[in-house]
Amino acid sequence: MFLLRRQVLLPSRRHLRHPVAAATAAGRPTCSRARTRTRTFASSASESTADATSIQTAATKQLFDKVLIANRGEIGCRVIRTCRRLGIRTVAVYSNADGPSSLHASMADEAYQVGVGPSPAESYLRGEEILDLALRSGAQAIHPGYGFLSENSTFAAGVSDSDLTFIGPPPSAILAMGSKSHSKAIMEEASVPCTPGYHQADQDVERLLHEAVNNVGFPLLIKATMGGGGKGMRIVWSEKEFLPALESAKSESQSAFGDTNVILEKYLVDPRHIEVQVMCDTHGNGVYLHERDCSLQRRHQKIIEEAPASDLPDHVRTDLGEKAVMAAKAVNYVNAGTVEFLFDTKSSDNAFYFCEMNTRLQVEHPITEMITGQDLVEWQLRIAAGQELPITDQNAIPCVGHSFEARIYAENPAKDFLPATGHIWYHKPPAEPNSGGTDVRVDTAIKTSQDITVHYDPMISKLIVHAPDRAQALEKLIANLKKYQLAGVPSNIPFLIKCAEHQTFDIMGAVNTGFLEHHAEDVRIDMDAEGTDARKNRSLMESIASTALLLLLENRKGTVGTLFNSKSNEVKHIGSPWSSFSGSWRIGGVEGRHSRTLTLIDENDEERTLNAISNRDGSFDVLFNDGDDDMLTIDGCMASNGIMDVVINGTRHMSFQVASREDAVNGTISIRGWATADDANDANYTFSAQFRHPYPSASSAEGRGAASVSAGSRLIRAPMPGKIIRLNVEEGELVASNDIVVVMEAMKMEHTISAPSGGQVVEIDCAVGEIVNDGSVLAVIKDVAAEEGSDAA
Repeated sequence: MFLLRRQVLLPSRRHLRHPVAAATAAGRPTCSRARTRTRTFASSASESTADATSIQTAATKQLFDKVLIANRGEIGCRVIRTCRRLGIRTVAVYSNADGPSSLHASMADEAYQVGVGPSPAESYLRGEEILDLALRSGAQAIHPGYGFLSENSTFAAGVSDSDLTFIGPPPSAILAMGSKSHSKAIMEEASVPCTPGYHQADQDVERLLHEAVNNVGFPLLIKATMGGGGKGMRIVWSEKEFLPALESAKSESQSAFGDTNVILEKYLVDPRHIEVQVMCDTHGNGVYLHERDCSLQRRHQKIIEEAPASDLPDHVRTDLGEKAVMAAKAVNYVNAGTVEFLFDTKSSDNAFYFCEMNTRLQVEHPITEMITGQDLVEWQLRIAAGQELPITDQNAIPCVGHSFEARIYAENPAKDFLPATGHIWYHKPPAEPNSGGTDVRVDTAIKTSQDITVHYDPMISKLIVHAPDRAQALEKLIANLKKYQLAGVPSNIPFLIKCAEHQTFDIMGAVNTGFLEHHAEDVRIDMDAEGTDARKNRSLMESIASTALLLLLENRKGTVGTLFNSKSNEVKHIGSPWSSFSGSWRIGGVEGRHSRTLTLIDENDEERTLNAISNRDGSFDVLFNDGDDDMLTIDGCMASNGIMDVVINGTRHMSFQVASREDAVNGTISIRGWATADDANDANYTFSAQFRHPYPSASSAEGRGAASVSAGSRLIRAPMPGKIIRLNVEEGELVASNDIVVVMEAMKMEHTISAPSGGQVVEIDCAVGEIVNDGSVLAVIKDVAAEEGSDAA
């Protein structure tokens, strides 16, 4: 229960922004609804292609003057966009990690710091404080977004008890659907088909094991009762795996939701994950806005979604929608919700089962907006204000074309998708961010010069596309993923492209939840791929990156003209004879040409050197010193906007958008390049390279040596920033290869760190509860066999 303090101290002035916020603070506003006035709002294409007539018929009743968004990131920006279009003032909250300059805070009319720390528990989960801020800022309603407090029935009740409007379902519906066990019972009573399993309250470990072995059977799925987003969920294939998986699921559920209860369900092998968007108002109306296929998942996290679901018979599509509305009405649901079903691909009768209901707006709601032309946030606002649904006739809801959404995360696909943190030093999406759009849309809260921290979900943005049919939409998705320019942290963009380009994606209805298991090798990102072709491609792109670096070092950025004349097929050389690196003016001819050694640093901090020799015409001969590759002659010019044209060996022309960043502290220069439209279909559509700075500062030259460790010992390092939540070993203990040594929590997920080899744990350098940085030494393991062999000698 929230204890509300209606009279509290105002936030300090350093936490206030904008003249509106300052005036609000000076007046010490209370939660008066007297300022609410009647407005008529016309539809706008800024968020979608919403049909103006249908929106205008939705009763011109009162809407809110001011709404507080109890969230952050891209969903905060998303809600603010619609409110701004409707003339509704907005109040944002931000943690001290996000700060007032974060995009969602800077977009709002007012912004206040919430809490005293960076973690969600210290900020965005402080419901009582958020209610206080809403009351004092004069907000009349609270939009919870998704995640955080969006499905917290106690918070929703506290909003209503404060004479504010919760833009979401009633607390009773959240409570009913928030418990997976309770919701299953309700659905069964409402004749909505449910997956067989154990959904009872008895959580005794022996009882759960008994039910798993004797009633549910294997494979089965352990699911946190209060869970969502794949957290607290484990697939169990045998009795031997059950108890460790149960402990891990309960631990993750406790951390994420403050609850350890679970349910057990029959695990459907390779089902399709199909969800239905429903909307209900307070006048008894309920409709579904078609379905979304979210089958492509990794660790139960959705990756690419599409709408509508392809290759479904019309009668099944209708049945899904009607069952979803039945599920919503069974709990007297109001506002936006999503009913998720598992579609059994092994059955001959198109069987599907209720999975769960998300009592909030979904991350993937934009693809529904794309095919229906409706702004779902506007629907939420109108429903919360007491209006009828903008469209009450199910048959009048449009479904036009096809849409895909790809979630772009800061994670490293080449390192088992470890979440990444870092500084975004370049961010240029393929469409104007946060501007809506009917063709290509990017929803994000990330901007250049922003940091990705360990405290929140690592999602960078959502790329949404729409086209007249599925094939064109898929083609557009791939093309725009290749145009997406991001530098500073690794991302899953290469992985998304491989998935979307896979032949299975071309087949309607062929993608299921087992896609990544069946096609793991096809879509794997391997930075150390073997083979002649892989090596040559890597060397080619590194040589082009070296050329970009040399052009920057020579101050040749801003050269006017192009290297390649497509009409005459002639190369145009534009190198400056006055360049200090140009060999044409050096005494000694060919032998006297200037040569520079550049040092490349890979992701494992291993170095590789190459020689770049200047030619008379301004081009470079690039040769790697390991002797495995042929020399490449690369001619290049770079315009002031970073567009670089290169010609390789006088024949092959390529064009890239180039971005660079100098790190004086670490003595490095990072170069990124993305193929322009003409080369976007080339396999080498992007390159990334980090070089030792040719002119290192004194500070960067110190202390870069590797950590010292005795012979025969192995360091176990943190693969990412995070919090130590469990130590599975003690100093002096013997471990075998792949034994779990440490369990970390990062980006709200658990990650296990295993012993790279057998030996004795001679040192533990971390403690439970400690926050560690990427690369921090966690433990040291000594090879006992090696030591014994040394002693014997």
